[in-house]
Amino acid sequence: MSNNHMKDTNNNYNKNLLTDHKEKLIQAIKRIKHESDECWNAERETYVQSVSVESQFEDLERQIHAEYENLHNFLEMEEDMDIERLRREKEKRVKQLRERERKIAEQGRSLERAIDTLNSKLKEDDSPKLLKVNFIPPPAVNSEVRAGQFVGPLQYRIWKHMKKSLYPNISYITFDPETAHPLLSLNSSFTSVWFEEKKEAMTEEEEVSSNSRRFNYYYCLMARERFTHGRHYWEVEVGGKTAWRVGVAREDLCRGEMDSSTTANGLWTLALKNGAIQACTDPRPTTITVSVQPTRIGVFLDCENEEVSFFNAVTMMPIFSFSMGNILLPLYPFFNPCDTDEGKNTMPLSLFSPSL
Repeated sequence: MSNNHMKDTNNNYNKNLLTDHKEKLIQAIKRIKHESDECWNAERETYVQSVSVESQFEDLERQIHAEYENLHNFLEMEEDMDIERLRREKEKRVKQLRERERKIAEQGRSLERAIDTLNSKLKEDDSPKLLKVNFIPPPAVNSEVRAGQFVGPLQYRIWKHMKKSLYPNISYITFDPETAHPLLSLNSSFTSVWFEEKKEAMTEEEEVSSNSRRFNYYYCLMARERFTHGRHYWEVEVGGKTAWRVGVAREDLCRGEMDSSTTANGLWTLALKNGAIQACTDPRPTTITVSVQPTRIGVFLDCENEEVSFFNAVTMMPIFSFSMGNILLPLYPFFNPCDTDEGKNTMPLSLFSPSL
């Protein structure tokens, strides 16, 4: 009786162990199945991403080809016009010289006939009558071909012509004084701005009239020009400064203190801070490694592709690009010359307009 009871107890114990073991196996299988599903989903997502990325790069390649094709077409057209102008001048000059050659030859033949006539008169008994035949050269034709007239600074000349067809061309923008923080000063053309701590305070009437658009916490301002579509490019001089910030802002950007002056609040900017270039990304800035500290920043706003990109405007090397997402409000060029940094950051922030 006792042995049978022990056997039953052992059997029940073994069954319980087996059940527990099977339950653990089932749970392990479910967990691994879940992991496997996540793995397959991740593989599918990665495949979709790879196809999308490949397609985007192919689109960019087509855009680059199209841009260069436009340049090639422009240069071929300019070359054809220059060659045609050269050819017309050549035909005109050669025709003039050939005509002069014909007239000289005709006079030469007349002179030879006169010589023959005089020779025949010598054989006559009568006194010969002298013929008055003179060589009168036709007007001279300029045969000097001056390279400067057709070549000269050809590349510079083409570049000036090309500037008319550039897209995007340099956008001519000016600072908007109505948005400038009260401690910012501007030059008369509204193309340079600097921080001036001892600047006179605004009158109450001035403060009230521009309060809604004027920055009152950060030392910022915007440009007068606003953009809603197309592609736009402008350049900002930042050389000699120890701190600055430039980029693009949404029209409804807060003019007062913000919890975060990043993309989260409608700002897409590049900055120099503590000697390092930073892209003001959210939630924290991204430090950009550059081989040469830029003295002029190029800002390229592409409203169609919803991107803003920054360049070293001297070398045209790209620095950073933001994807802005769907923007429904107008966008404005944005600037912050920063404070004087105890006298080390007194240089102005200036808009650069190429002379070409």
